[in-house]
Amino acid sequence: MRAELTFPLTLEYVHTAPTEHLMAALKNWLRSTNPVCLVHPHGFFVVPVDRTEAGDWRFHLWPKGERPIRGMPAYIHTHDRHVDSRILSGQLTNITYDAASAGSDGLPLYEVGYGGDRYEKSTSNFLVKTSTRVGVRPVKTETLVTGQHYRVDRHAFHEAQVSESLCTATLVWMHSRTPGSVKVVGCDGYPDRIEFTRTDFAGADLAKLLPA
Repeated sequence: MRAELTFPLTLEYVHTAPTEHLMAALKNWLRSTNPVCLVHPHGFFVVPVDRTEAGDWRFHLWPKGERPIRGMPAYIHTHDRHVDSRILSGQLTNITYDAASAGSDGLPLYEVGYGGDRYEKSTSNFLVKTSTRVGVRPVKTETLVTGQHYRVDRHAFHEAQVSESLCTATLVWMHSRTPGSVKVVGCDGYPDRIEFTRTDFAGADLAKLLPA
């Protein structure tokens, strides 16, 4: 998939360009191309913008208001690649955690799997509980506002917190993948395997949710 945007998809440009320019271009792109967007189980929208061997560009939107959760409400997780994100609208708090093996006092650690292309609606997404329990400790908390950017290193545990009182949007570059499973710090009382498929949403309709 190649995005036909009116700005270059380079990290330097995305990190320095006026956010209003980026948002306007993305809104027009959503309207004109009407891409299929996916609704994440945690209630925010994921739009694949561009995919190459080097990595993936994604647009994320947390709409204002309640965001229903499907499955386990487990927010602390890792990625198998670096995540560079620019805040285009709203505000986001990124928390990085130190995770260490723990006994019964810890939380269950799950691994993430996909039954195919993660961006296809029909692809099953599943969490499988491991035999490991972990304790987590926050080591860095950043609250970022429109225009700022941040990085999450691959395989680092982190959590993104977004207030329901705000509409928050980010443009994300996920790159430099290395081997290793994606992990989620889970909650007790849930099955050993949790499986679901992501629902889709029309890009043109998503454009209507963006701030004016």
